[in-house]
Amino acid sequence: MTDTVIFLVSGTSWNVPNDWDSASNTIKCIGPGGAGADAASVGGGGGGGGAYSTITNLTLTPGGSATYQIGAVGSSDTWLSNTGSSPTTTSEGCLAKRGVSGSSATGGAGGASGSCIGTASSGGAGGNGWNSSFGGGGGGGGAAGPTGVGKAGGATAVGPGAGGGGSDGGSSSGGAAGGTDGGAGGNGTSGAGGGTGGVNVAGGAGTVGGGGGGGDAGAFGGYNGGAGGSSVVWTQTSDSATAGPGGAGGGGGQGLLAAGAAGGAGAAYGGGGGGGGDGKSSNGTGGAGGVGIIVITYTPLVSGGGPKFRAYIFG
Repeated sequence: MTDTVIFLVSGTSWNVPNDWDSASNTIKCIGPGGAGADAASVGGGGGGGGAYSTITNLTLTPGGSATYQIGAVGSSDTWLSNTGSSPTTTSEGCLAKRGVSGSSATGGAGGASGSCIGTASSGGAGGNGWNSSFGGGGGGGGAAGPTGVGKAGGATAVGPGAGGGGSDGGSSSGGAAGGTDGGAGGNGTSGAGGGTGGVNVAGGAGTVGGGGGGGDAGAFGGYNGGAGGSSVVWTQTSDSATAGPGGAGGGGGQGLLAAGAAGGAGAAYGGGGGGGGDGKSSNGTGGAGGVGIIVITYTPLVSGGGPKFRAYIFG
């Protein structure tokens, strides 16, 4: 029997289908990624990636409703519950922690698995920006997913070039450190997809869960960090839309004589944003974090117009 897959990305109340089976379902949550910090006399720190959490066989009333929250970037978590409020046990629901936004030159922590409700993996930490004047931003941390933890963003190790963004859960690499040039973004789970680090250009965008590359420094203005890439893990039954954990944005490059550059945005779902690059005339803004998501999968109780029967043996 074909499972039904549903995505929740907005709203607060879900109408439970009449064919809901409380004995054959999974709930998966990804917390939102944190935003990269704006530069302000230092390179901005990257935002942390959202955590991933999953539970099985949540009891819900067919035809009833479930309460949920799609966490706001950097400020609240993602959860679904059968009690009307944030769950505290797996019998009540699923919860995935948000990634923390960058603060000044310090990268934000990834969503912590130990604070989730369900079987969970942590998001990647955001990389630190250059903690001195006219420095590049740190790369954001990648979101966690069903194959593992999110990868960390690259720090700005020397000053001018920005750190690359971390990649989605289960990938092989975090973002590379920025140095003379921008650092490359981490590859996604498939082993590819990291954006190129900028060399006198902006960082390349990530694909298939890869992190965006860090932007390079520029005498007449820094170069922007690349955006993180979205991965494909789940396909929604009703419209064939796809979703998965997101790669993080790369940091913005230093502006030597002019404006610092912007950090790249974290990808949906849950990628952290890259930190902004500091500049002589103005500062670069941090990239936005990727939004969270709830993925509901269940086996319908009815098929072909009749009920799905189960055999029970009484001794």
